[in-house]
Amino acid sequence: MVMMLTETARDNAFDALATGRLAPSGWTIDRIEDDPAALRARCAAGGAGLVLIAGRQIQTCEGVEVLALASAGHFEDGLSIRTVLADLQDRQIPAVLPWGVGKWLGKRGALVAELIRADAPGLMLGDNAGRPWIWPRPAIFAKALRDGVPILPGSDPLPLPGAEAGLGAFGCLIDAPLDEARPAHALGEHLFTLRGQPRRIGARRGFRAVIAEQIGLRRRKAQPSPAGTVS
Repeated sequence: MVMMLTETARDNAFDALATGRLAPSGWTIDRIEDDPAALRARCAAGGAGLVLIAGRQIQTCEGVEVLALASAGHFEDGLSIRTVLADLQDRQIPAVLPWGVGKWLGKRGALVAELIRADAPGLMLGDNAGRPWIWPRPAIFAKALRDGVPILPGSDPLPLPGAEAGLGAFGCLIDAPLDEARPAHALGEHLFTLRGQPRRIGARRGFRAVIAEQIGLRRRKAQPSPAGTVS
């Protein structure tokens, strides 16, 4: 099983795990010598291991997020989305434009639709468990399905207490061999050239759960940060 991280510029959990500064109780974390963007996690209680793959969430000046997958690099926020995507394409890093509540409305939605029409290599859309199953499919997803643009599903938990329990509840099966010596490199290469839709696994959350999460998120954002911290 593979878990892909997409951390903001403020977060460095992957680095903390890799250096031992963060040590989850009951788990051992090992670096993979030939792949700086991957870690191997094993539960002391037994069971299957887990491969952690680094990635980043990039904020563009247009307000459209970009996820850079299978990369341990750091990326600058605030650039134009076309500049960000061109940089990722030059470096052959898979890029995902993730769906979010209200994030594809108006000009931002039109921009996403325009970008996927360009059919750029390595560019995908992202679905997540926070889009209630009862909601209709976004029109941009329907177009992506017609045009063969991949839609990657993920659990994408919000920064709320207890949200980590939903990790892995929604995802996909990638039909490709995973090089144990360089798993992030192999997965990144596969995703960069992926066409069509991977098989989804798991399920999205219900409407009530999503509304409760959105209320909790907005309350959290409205709370003042303690002195010396950034919320």
